[in-house]
Amino acid sequence: MSKAPRILVIQHNLDDHLNELAAPLISAGIEITAWDVEHASAPTTDISQFDGVVSLGAIAGVLEEAEHKWMPIERKMFEQALELKVPLLGICFGSQLLASAAGAEVFKVHTPEVGWTKVEMSSDASGDPVMAALGSAPEVFHFHYDTFDLPEGAELFGVTGDIKQAFKVGPKAWGVQFHIEVGLAAMHSWFATYAREFEKWAGGVEHQKALTSKFWQDYKARSVAVGQAFAREVLEYAKR
Repeated sequence: MSKAPRILVIQHNLDDHLNELAAPLISAGIEITAWDVEHASAPTTDISQFDGVVSLGAIAGVLEEAEHKWMPIERKMFEQALELKVPLLGICFGSQLLASAAGAEVFKVHTPEVGWTKVEMSSDASGDPVMAALGSAPEVFHFHYDTFDLPEGAELFGVTGDIKQAFKVGPKAWGVQFHIEVGLAAMHSWFATYAREFEKWAGGVEHQKALTSKFWQDYKARSVAVGQAFAREVLEYAKR
C-alpha cells in the first residue's frame, strides 16, 4: 500500500492557518504536517520528505530575519524546494520569503494594503495550472506592509499598481501577496483583533465588513479552486 502524498504547512501565527485551503487539500487525499514556527521545532529540514509546501502569513517580516531563529530554517527549506522542484505555495509572508529565497529584494510598501483590493491578472495567468483559478480580476483580501521585486526569470501574473501580487518561480513555486486562504470567519476575527489597522488603512471596519458580505462567497470559491489546483500539483509530484 503506497503512502499518501504529504505536504508541510508552515504556520507563523495562531490566527492565520490553512482556513479555506484545508478542505480541498485533505479531500484530495493529501496528508498535512503542520509546523507552528513559534511553538515547535521543524519536524524536519529535509523537504525531500514532502510532496509540497504551503507557507502562510506572518506578523514577522523578511526584513526581520535576524530576529527570528525559525526564518533562516524556512529560507533553506524554500531553497531546497526550488532546487528539487517541490510544489510550493507562498501566501503573503510566504510569497515575500519565496521572492527573497529566489534572489529578489523585499522592502516596505509606501502604503500598506489592508482589506479588499482588486488584482489585475495578466493574460498569461489563464494558462497557468494554479493561477488560472483566480480569474482575470479577482477581489482579494490583503494584510501586508512589505512587498518585493520580481525574482530574475520569474513570471508575474498579477498586480495592484506597482505591487506584485501573484508570481511563479521556476516550474513549481507560486506566490500570492494576498490571503487566498482566509475565509469569512477569519476575516471577522481579524476585524476585531486588528481594528486599528483597518480603521487607519482600509476605510474602517464597517466598510470592510460590507465589502466582505459582498465578496466572500466568490472568494471562498476561488480559495477552494486554488487549493484544488495546488493539490493536483502535489499529487502529480508524488507520482515521481
